Amino acid sequence: MSATTSKKPVANPTAAVPAILFALVLIAAGVVLGREALLKLGALDGPEWVGPAASHLDGLTAQQWMLPGGIAAVVVGFILVFVAVRPRRRTHRALTEQDIWLRKGDVAAVARTVALDNVGVDTATAKSGNKKVTVSASTLTGTDTSALKSSIVTSVDDALRPLASAPKVRTRVRTTGQPS
Repeated sequence: MSATTSKKPVANPTAAVPAILFALVLIAAGVVLGREALLKLGALDGPEWVGPAASHLDGLTAQQWMLPGGIAAVVVGFILVFVAVRPRRRTHRALTEQDIWLRKGDVAAVARTVALDNVGVDTATAKSGNKKVTVSASTLTGTDTSALKSSIVTSVDDALRPLASAPKVRTRVRTTGQPS
């Protein structure tokens, strides 16, 4: 077996939507031109569409709207070129193990589960970004929140150590309710 690395998982390209719309326009043009060809061959009966449209366009002169329309077309063209060459967004985080990836939601789930394992944590939520993980925990009245906050940060840091680039862990602890 060869030890080749796979490509990084990334989001779909931003250019996918404009490309699909352009493909649909080309398909529609192909259908219209195919209909025109079938009309010329005598396989279909009906009025022509392309001939009258071309006759109508023949002889047009410059209009007021054409300059702003041309400028708009150039701007849209530049935007489409930018969208086509723009790098795709990262969707996963690499682990230190080769070719193992976690989604951001999975990193948040690990952080939430580890936070819930701390003594004194009643409920917890976690949110993961590219560079940080935010854990929000709630505890019952009478719990030392500063010690709990430190404990959560330490345990989440330990759990996320296998990530190739460890995120910064932020923790919020709030007190809710009375102990039962």
